[in-house]
Amino acid sequence: MVDHNFYSKTGPHSLSKLAEMLSCDYKGNGDVLIDDISTLEDATISDISFFHNKKYLDSLKKTKANVILVDKNFNLNLDKNLVFCNDPYYTMAKVASIFYPDSSYPNNVFIDSDKNTKIDNSNKISANTFIHKNAKIGKNCKFGFNSFIGPNVTIGDNCLIGDNVSIYFSKVGQNVKIYQGVKIGSEGFGFIMQENSIQKIPQLGRVIIDDHVEIGANTTIDRGSIGDTKIGKLSMIDNLVHIGHNVSIGKNCIIAAMTGISGSTKIGNNVLIGGQVGISGHINIGNNVRIAAKSGIMKNIKDNQAVGGYPADNILDWHRNTLILKKLRKKKNDRP
Repeated sequence: MVDHNFYSKTGPHSLSKLAEMLSCDYKGNGDVLIDDISTLEDATISDISFFHNKKYLDSLKKTKANVILVDKNFNLNLDKNLVFCNDPYYTMAKVASIFYPDSSYPNNVFIDSDKNTKIDNSNKISANTFIHKNAKIGKNCKFGFNSFIGPNVTIGDNCLIGDNVSIYFSKVGQNVKIYQGVKIGSEGFGFIMQENSIQKIPQLGRVIIDDHVEIGANTTIDRGSIGDTKIGKLSMIDNLVHIGHNVSIGKNCIIAAMTGISGSTKIGNNVLIGGQVGISGHINIGNNVRIAAKSGIMKNIKDNQAVGGYPADNILDWHRNTLILKKLRKKKNDRP
């Protein structure tokens, strides 16, 4: 669900009018009013959502959304208002642009630039750091030089914000340390390619950082598209890590430098990820997983697994295969 503290919304829009703007056919009550957009899981009765892949069929059956974008080739028997389109994911991006036309940089980023006068005296703020007047800052925080805290950002007590840090569209818990050059809440890299066009997906989510998290220098964390990007309690993130939109990282995780996590991947609790790991999007990594450095993760990993290699495999199998390859090379080199 979109947080309206950060984004300004148009509407409501009637089903018939919205279908006309999208050049799509629909089934149902054309006069029904659509107030907002949402995921299938989080939708309310006044929302529009989308169903683009049959693996989300269980969420479709449970959703409260009153209007749903569906593939015109799907044969669905639903007691819902339906909008039929060639690609529901592509069309949902257009719907998001209708409801939230200024999602990249909402107007309140550029206006209301008076300094925040409600900051508690226990906070220490270095030179050239700007805290928007609508940001909410706790007590006993320290801010380095040349940092920017955007409108409606929330930062809890006892936080350290280093030099040259930018935070937009985010809620930061207590006792969080964010080191030099970190960028939080940036525009997610969301696009849908079709034969003759590229549709940008509006990024309408937030970044939620729980208590006692540390984020290393020059790490970037993109905000969610419709849902949120989440970093769990007590997790430690090294320097130069990239976390894509809608990623969810559990509690007590450690992520080493130069790791990249693609959008909408879910990582469980107590996960250890070595340096320079690449993780594909839309996959699930279970609890207590260990991932060796420089691994490539392209599929789901169950709880309590240790993996390594590219593409990643069970860590023992990976070591075994490496030894076999070494022996084969040696045999080849020993031939007369």
